[in-house]
Amino acid sequence: MSLGIDLGKYKIKIVELEKNNDNISVLKIDSFSTFDNLAKFDLEKITTSQIEACIQDLCKKMNINPKKIKTVVSSLPGGIVDVRQVKTLDMPDQELSVSLELEAKKHIPSDGTDAIIDYHHLGSDPNELDKINVLLVATTKNIIKDHSEIIKNSGFKPGIFDTIPIALANSYQFNYSLPEEGADVILDVGNSSTTIVVWGKNLTFFSRTLETAGNDFTKAIMQEHNTDYESAEKIKFKKGINAFGDSDKSDTDSDMGISLEKKTIFNELTDEIRKTLRYYMKNNNQAFFNTFYLSGGSASLPGLENFISSNLNVKTELLNPLNKIKNTNKLKSKSEFSSAIGLALRGLEDWIT
Repeated sequence: MSLGIDLGKYKIKIVELEKNNDNISVLKIDSFSTFDNLAKFDLEKITTSQIEACIQDLCKKMNINPKKIKTVVSSLPGGIVDVRQVKTLDMPDQELSVSLELEAKKHIPSDGTDAIIDYHHLGSDPNELDKINVLLVATTKNIIKDHSEIIKNSGFKPGIFDTIPIALANSYQFNYSLPEEGADVILDVGNSSTTIVVWGKNLTFFSRTLETAGNDFTKAIMQEHNTDYESAEKIKFKKGINAFGDSDKSDTDSDMGISLEKKTIFNELTDEIRKTLRYYMKNNNQAFFNTFYLSGGSASLPGLENFISSNLNVKTELLNPLNKIKNTNKLKSKSEFSSAIGLALRGLEDWIT
């Protein structure tokens, strides 16, 4: 058995998976809000003690005894962990570790502590015979220490620490097939950030964290409707992209006969996505994108999937992280558990070996 804990700032999500022969099934799955009074929710005021208390409350709700859980995989904060594919000379592991640590220091914020890295061999580079491709994950000792304290104070023995991009990739790869040509794109629209993962069998693995996400949607609705956070959340999940009026239609100036599109926070999201994908294509000649899989707590907002599809001119669908996993639990949204399921899959894999 394996437990995945997705430490979101809006919700804590926990999934427990079990493997019997070749079948994987969900034993327990649930979430818990970090704020009792949603009307006063403030992303910047979330404390570690709140996160720890929420994990404990969720465990009680799910009848989980942390001391009895042997395999725990939890998510590190996305903005302070770097995940990237690196091309490097083929060398012994000890030399490779030193080389990758130097590379990692270029990409993580310095907090006065050593870089902590993990890496996975992706194989020989098809274009340069003396080089290999490596998936490098890097953060700092302080980040690992702080995260470890949260897990310990929640009652668990710290286990595997993973990242959201890797968890999403694991969730996707288990339930779908990597495309032989081109790449698929995962858009995980959470509350505090949106994570993009681009991946194809013959293309570079790439991830980026965008600032525009569910919290920004809600704040924009608060301003539009002059209301509090809780009411804005209700409007967001009821009206989706139409929370600002007919945001998918055009306002026409009858005198000039000019059609003007009303720009909203959702346009800001698609603009950020477009810039990111252009960057990827610039660095990966002849790359193209197949399917865009939406996941995360804000992915199922009414109209968002079609809005992204039409604005970016791409094929979209909601990611189903339970596509090949047996589940008898009732869920309002499967896609919001994509990261937690990916985390639990990672632990299950380690438990098997």
